[in-house]
Amino acid sequence: MSESRSDSEPKAKSRHWLRTAFLIYGIMVAGLLGFFIVFPDVKTHGTQGEGAPIQTAAKAVRYEAVIANWNRYRNKDARADAR
Repeated sequence: MSESRSDSEPKAKSRHWLRTAFLIYGIMVAGLLGFFIVFPDVKTHGTQGEGAPIQTAAKAVRYEAVIANWNRYRNKDARADAR
């Protein structure tokens, strides 16, 4: 009797893992479906209507600040090399 019980034990473990994996997968799919049902008008990040990149005033200012900082760094570096 113990032999038949030990034969079914690996099957039970594999079924347990299979059920767990399927449950996790199902929760992920249900969550994504629920998200897109609740928020159907969600657009992909980085595009608007016709596919033009999103450009806000804050992003433009940040971009200009990065360019200014980089130019300042390059000028300081060039002065150090000139010495």
